[in-house]
Amino acid sequence: MDVTAIVPAHNEGANIEATIKALKQQVRKVIVACDHCTDDTYQKAIQAGAVAFETVDNQHRKAGALNQALENYVDWQLPDQYIFICDADTVIADDWIERAQIAIDAGGYDAVGSVFFGDADRSSMIEFCQQLEWYRYTNQIKRSKKVFVLTGTASMVSAEMFQKVKARKGSFYDEDSITEDFALTIDLKEAGARIISPISCYCTTEIMPNWRLLFLQRRRWYLGALQQMVRRKWDRVLFPYVFQQLMLLISVLAFMGLIVFTGYLMVQDLIIFSFFWFLIGVIFAVERVITIWNQDRQAKIFALMIFPELIYSLFLQIAYLGALVQLLSGSAGTWNHLD
Repeated sequence: MDVTAIVPAHNEGANIEATIKALKQQVRKVIVACDHCTDDTYQKAIQAGAVAFETVDNQHRKAGALNQALENYVDWQLPDQYIFICDADTVIADDWIERAQIAIDAGGYDAVGSVFFGDADRSSMIEFCQQLEWYRYTNQIKRSKKVFVLTGTASMVSAEMFQKVKARKGSFYDEDSITEDFALTIDLKEAGARIISPISCYCTTEIMPNWRLLFLQRRRWYLGALQQMVRRKWDRVLFPYVFQQLMLLISVLAFMGLIVFTGYLMVQDLIIFSFFWFLIGVIFAVERVITIWNQDRQAKIFALMIFPELIYSLFLQIAYLGALVQLLSGSAGTWNHLD
């Protein structure tokens, strides 16, 4: 198996060397697409041993940078080739490619995704909540064996399947999508790709350090998903995603309704103790702990507190409503880079 890595980068001088170092130990070639960089990303990428280039007239953010790299810097004639896409702030596990090869050989997969963890030390509530969210996402993948999104953080796709997507869609990545990894996942599935995200293929990546950046990130993620729901034909591939968005909308409305109703009861002094609802609360707290049971004691205690994660969930739902407003107003959305 021959592996070429592509790293889209915008002002990633602080991170790019560590990312390239981790990749060069496992892949044959590393290509860095420097997109509108005003720092020393290009120079540091060259010094670290990568093939680097500056994008030309790219107006389509990450998807455009990736398409230029795939069009101009990949040798599509190489046999048994896989393309590894990795964010410039991501460091993959030492045996990522080896583990992916095992999965491909065992199951005949066309694409392999990552599970990911934050690179922060959980020193604040927002960092802790993001880490627990990703722990649960990893455990969910482990249980269900399903991959809803081939994460742009770090994923590998066969060259043959990439070419099938281009033949069907006209480009490798959808340049109209602000969540190019989500759009590619659907395109791959429509082309018949088999996808897996083994737990052993993991990486570390940056997490949002404050509420503002988290809101902007998640609003973009939600908007990107919603845009795909309204732009694409609803078929057997898309239907699970439509159902997922419907359930998310229902959960948001239900949670907001609960808050309003609880507030009304408090104002009217109608709050009374109910053993039934107390028991429901206990069950909910136990569920929060069980779903991150493989983590350390500090994580379990934090999950047992319930209220920090409830506040976090409320915040994410507000971000979802923000994305819904953008969708209904016809906004194309924005991309916000973390410096």
